[in-house]
Amino acid sequence: MASSYMVFWYAGVALLTLHLLLPKVRDKSKSFSLSKAFGYETLRKEAESAGWYLSSKEFLWIIGLAGAITALIALLTGNYFFIALGLALCFTLPRFIILKVKRNKRTQLLFELPSNLRLWISKLGDFNHVQKALEAALPDMEGSTKPIFQAACDKLRIGLPLQRVLEEVYAAVRIRKLEDFGDKLNLAQTEGFHRRSLDSLKETVEQISEDIAQVKELEIEAKSKRRNLIIIVAMSWMMPILLSSLSSNNGNLFLDTWYGQIFIVSFATASLYAVGKGDDFLSLNLDDL
Repeated sequence: MASSYMVFWYAGVALLTLHLLLPKVRDKSKSFSLSKAFGYETLRKEAESAGWYLSSKEFLWIIGLAGAITALIALLTGNYFFIALGLALCFTLPRFIILKVKRNKRTQLLFELPSNLRLWISKLGDFNHVQKALEAALPDMEGSTKPIFQAACDKLRIGLPLQRVLEEVYAAVRIRKLEDFGDKLNLAQTEGFHRRSLDSLKETVEQISEDIAQVKELEIEAKSKRRNLIIIVAMSWMMPILLSSLSSNNGNLFLDTWYGQIFIVSFATASLYAVGKGDDFLSLNLDDL
């Protein structure tokens, strides 16, 4: 009898968690789907801004994996409160992954920018023309900044003003010192690409490169701190493992009592939250440099 009550208790907790997490549908005429319920459209747009075209199949794989892992843990431990944690992970894990992808793409873009700018400057001395120099530099460019420069070249080719094209590059790259580079490039186009103007452009690129080198150093420090955080969280699990040796009617405190099961799920939730928020706190804000 007690076990049947516990089943209903677990089911009630899972349904309550699902009710709290699911977005409220105001328009009753809209059809329901699992991807819509878990906010797929919003996440897809965020992923596209990072250059990742997240399909609904990939999205369902992510939330399915989160649900399957927590369901397996629930079956192995007999703690069905993990199902509530699994439902919460179905919402948070896709957002966490997309945020990581966006940060990695942003970091990659920053690290690749100086070398491509140097290629452009090297061709300016040969062609004395912004668009022709960019065309000549593009085959040797690499990385995620190459499509940005390719789009700029295409727009210059059809006759768009240099300043307008540069403003679109600024918006895509989001580095303030790149605006100094653009101002000097505009000035050089007016006065000519002589040695002094090219040296001035190179100086700005070196300043950008120095800033990015500092970002690399800070990223290395942050990576070390993330590793330490994960080690601390992992070591904190020694406490419930040791306390599980305490017996309650010849049973395991954390597996055979409902309050022990709630404690373990709460501890797991707190651990995941600490790792996720710690990663947010230690990550650099690279959106606007």
